[in-house]
Amino acid sequence: MSMVKGAIFVGVLVLLSAIAIYFVVSKSDYSASDADLLAMGQSAYEDQRFEDAAKWYLQAARKGKTEAQYQMAMMYRQGKGVGRDDEQVVRWLKLAARLGHARAQYELAKQYEVGRGVDHPDDIMAFEWYRKAAEKGNAKAQYRLAVLYSEGRGVAQNDYEAVRWAVKAVKGKDPDAQSYIQQIVNRITGKSRQGDQIAQFTLAQMYQRGEGVSRDRQKTLYWLRRSAKGGNQQAQYWLAGLLKDEAGEQAREEAAKWYLAAARQGHARAKAAIGVMYALGQGVVRNYSLALNWLNEAAAAGVAQAQFTLGIMHEHGLGVKSNSKRAFTWYTQAARSGLAQAENNLAVMYALGQGTKKRMAQAFIWWKRAAGGSTRAEFNLGLVNLRGIGITPNDDEGAKWLRRAESGGNARAKLLLGLLYDLGRGVGRSKKEAVVWYKQAAELGDMDAVFNMAVLYYNGVGLAGDLKQAADYFQKAADSGDARARNNLASMYMEGKGVSYNASAAFKHYMQAAQAGDVLAQFNLANMYRKGEGIAQQDAKAVSWYRRAAEQGYAPAQNSLAYMYALGRGVKKDEKQAYAWFEKAVDQGLSVAQQNMGLLKHHRSGYELISMAVDMRVRATMLTEEPLDMQRWLDRQTSPSL
Repeated sequence: MSMVKGAIFVGVLVLLSAIAIYFVVSKSDYSASDADLLAMGQSAYEDQRFEDAAKWYLQAARKGKTEAQYQMAMMYRQGKGVGRDDEQVVRWLKLAARLGHARAQYELAKQYEVGRGVDHPDDIMAFEWYRKAAEKGNAKAQYRLAVLYSEGRGVAQNDYEAVRWAVKAVKGKDPDAQSYIQQIVNRITGKSRQGDQIAQFTLAQMYQRGEGVSRDRQKTLYWLRRSAKGGNQQAQYWLAGLLKDEAGEQAREEAAKWYLAAARQGHARAKAAIGVMYALGQGVVRNYSLALNWLNEAAAAGVAQAQFTLGIMHEHGLGVKSNSKRAFTWYTQAARSGLAQAENNLAVMYALGQGTKKRMAQAFIWWKRAAGGSTRAEFNLGLVNLRGIGITPNDDEGAKWLRRAESGGNARAKLLLGLLYDLGRGVGRSKKEAVVWYKQAAELGDMDAVFNMAVLYYNGVGLAGDLKQAADYFQKAADSGDARARNNLASMYMEGKGVSYNASAAFKHYMQAAQAGDVLAQFNLANMYRKGEGIAQQDAKAVSWYRRAAEQGYAPAQNSLAYMYALGRGVKKDEKQAYAWFEKAVDQGLSVAQQNMGLLKHHRSGYELISMAVDMRVRATMLTEEPLDMQRWLDRQTSPSL
């Protein structure tokens, strides 16, 4: 009996040991990672141990490993390790395809196209899965997508899309795609020559983009014109878009003609475009009434650009009475469509309280939405961060937004970055870096940057002193209408700095700047009349120009006007008036006026006057003006544009 019990005990031990060994040996089956299971399946498959491969793949597939799901589908298709079963093929392909596995999407599309493992062939489903795989870069799917587009199976027939996807397939090295492209091109060309407007438009697009054929602008225009003349509104709109960017009035007139033709056929974007051309007088005689008619039709059709343009026209009174509330409404509609220009203009209206209550929080929301699509918005975010408008001033954040704006070519952002380096705000102080940014802004046409370059050359700060270069920059700014730059240029002619001494040229420039309202030029012009330098001496005219400058609060002009009253030059002698003007200058801290007032009290001569006024400081108004005139400095689009 004891022997039996002993045998049973030993047997139990052996059984327990066997069970323990089994779990130890088989532990990897249950704890292996998805990657390990997949690798083991691949290894077994390569060794042609298909049943083992199926076992490992199945475990990984059940854990959601898409590659394993795809491999299970292929094993069911091939009948390796499992029985052939098209329904199982489709089942596993769907699992992997829905999780984004490109090859599974392609193979699933094939199953639908030929009707294997599904109830019946389904070109629509085939198209959808080919498209998903094609968009992930699967060249075989791109080729099949091209075929479906070409044949109009599962999707509307579209030769252009067929070529586009076939070109992608060629780039992906699909072996069948190149010859297929040629077949499509030959067919489209043949149909185009026979007068097919859609084919002509398709061929034009191909030549424009170099898809399936070599890029060729002349052939693009040739086929677009043929299609447009046949009445194809898409070709008319496309042709107009190419022509409007060409130089010359003739091209703009033809662009307007084709926009109008497409608009009359109901093309919404063409309505918006011809509306803008009427508003600008480009290619057509300016006609705000027609502009508004077309823009309103396009806006009603939901064209954001038309809604935005209507906002500009209502804000600035172009063809309609200025109405900031109407402008705000149109900007809001366009902004809700995601048009970055409208989002920025809407933000500016919130910031200024125009057409709505002033709400800086809303302004920031819309500026941030516009950022990325509008360098104006990025500039505005930079400026308000630097100046602390509605937020705590933050130079680092301001500089960050300006860098984003300048990378998109915003000249004002480059100017402001130059000022930051000049003043050492938000960035390390560096005159050398300031020059780099001023120069880039100047090259983009920012006249404040041109002025600052002139000042730096004149003063030799950050640049080697070069008075000729200074004069050239002042001349460029003056030619753009900058009166202060013209005053400084005139003074260089008077002193013979950077240019030859020429009193006549100085007088001409002073006069132009003075008439434009520049107070320094008015003062300098008065000095020329008083002294008779380069012109006939005329005290009465000197008094007239001194008075203009003095009434603008310019202390040296007030001092000089007092002098003229004290001596009776160009005006009746009047010590009371002289004293009053000296006193105004003294109140502004002009020390020579204090001396002159003392001389006047004691009836003495020897009055001291300032002989010339120039402004050789860089312009930093955006950073120094208190309070900031946001109406002037915030950047927004103010005129219609195509």
